[in-house]
Amino acid sequence: MSPTMTLSITDKTGFYSPVSFLSRTPELLAPEWLAELAADVAAGKAQAYEGEGGVQIVYRALPWDTDFFGTATFRIDYTAAPAGTPFAALQSAFAGLRAHLATLAPAFYLFAEVPSEDTAAIAGMSGAGYRLIETRLTCFRDDLQRFDASGTAAVRSATQDDIPELRVAAAQAVNHYDRFHADDFFSAEQADDFLSVFVENSVKGYADEVIVPADGPADAFLTGNYVNAPAALGGQKLGRMVLSAVTPARRGWYVKLIGALSARFQAAGVGTAFMTTQATNRAVLKVWAHHGYRVGRSSHIFSTYSRG
Repeated sequence: MSPTMTLSITDKTGFYSPVSFLSRTPELLAPEWLAELAADVAAGKAQAYEGEGGVQIVYRALPWDTDFFGTATFRIDYTAAPAGTPFAALQSAFAGLRAHLATLAPAFYLFAEVPSEDTAAIAGMSGAGYRLIETRLTCFRDDLQRFDASGTAAVRSATQDDIPELRVAAAQAVNHYDRFHADDFFSAEQADDFLSVFVENSVKGYADEVIVPADGPADAFLTGNYVNAPAALGGQKLGRMVLSAVTPARRGWYVKLIGALSARFQAAGVGTAFMTTQATNRAVLKVWAHHGYRVGRSSHIFSTYSRG
């Protein structure tokens, strides 16, 4: 677990980039993405665990989540294994990481988002007893400047005065398939409170955009951020839609919010917008398709924990 360990690049590395859909050859994104991760390891922001057979697992502690849930929380960011690594070695590596974390914190929670292409990591986690919690789809539109913004619904930017209504909306719009509601580690109250705090922090500056209907209460919202594509792809400006909630009183507003934020991104010069949801969320996927978005990436969420 030395910070000087050289991280291995594999034919799956590029798929770990959250914007791997931007390139028909994700391996072009691998060196830059891995260099950023290696820099975090060298700076102590992430840790590298090496199992038998050369299996490497990069993980990091999440201080904010640890404080919020009152349990040491970690996230796996990357797995690399030499081609042909036996299943036993993969299983042993993930079991070993779990045992290592137990020496650091008897009570802990560990999760990972694994691109669907990395079948070796998926097999290793499954064999070590990690549980599949959620399957995600990322959809995108890379011709956003051609989006027809005429007729989009009237929206406004949320203010701090809206936070009480936004918190209620976030708690009411329960998605039983998201990581927090699908994982039995979290209580329903914890999951709802986390999303309420998330939207509150979004308004306070964690999000670049938080839009709500222009008229009436702020009982429907959508958040978004501006990010940059990898330098290998020209560093273009991207728009990412993050969290949404629509109360029963605002039925039908989700499609309006997606259209309205697409229009805002377009006006800001964004060429590509993207968002992620669960593969089970058919209604949302239908809305995205209606606005011209298509599937670009799939991934799986695994978790394991110890109550101490």
